[in-house]
Amino acid sequence: MKRELILIRHTKSSWADANMRDFDRPIKKDRKEDAINMATHLKQLNLQPDLIICSPAQRTKQTVEYFCDKLKYDYNKIVFDIRIYESSAEDYLQVIRETESQIETLIVIGHNPSITDFANLFLANKINEVPTTGAVWLEIESNDWEIYKTTPCKLRYFLSPKTI
Repeated sequence: MKRELILIRHTKSSWADANMRDFDRPIKKDRKEDAINMATHLKQLNLQPDLIICSPAQRTKQTVEYFCDKLKYDYNKIVFDIRIYESSAEDYLQVIRETESQIETLIVIGHNPSITDFANLFLANKINEVPTTGAVWLEIESNDWEIYKTTPCKLRYFLSPKTI
């Protein structure tokens, strides 16, 4: 059985207030079009998530709103998981492994370097860096989300705001 895992890095964040906690940094207002365009492009690729897991940081929460809007996903069904903020690829793996098996298409919206590191666990051709608002769409051969580095996986799409 194929499972679809779409990893999305949050939209570019603002550093306007140097005293603001990293967790509270919002997205840059002039970059919201990146999120709108990426969400629209993923919709055109027929992305229909069964579940969205998102970091609870401000910039990821703002990013996911655009994806919910374009993908017609109920914002109230998002699972916000602190374990994917300031995390590792192994943290992502643990969160994803806890996903119920009836979920076939999963979106995870989070941060670098974790997203890039996680994707590279499964890819022969490594990604240097997932850019802000970048998306890595993986097709995983598995009957559930108990996945490992050895689980057969194929890169369907590696998208960035500059390539769509």
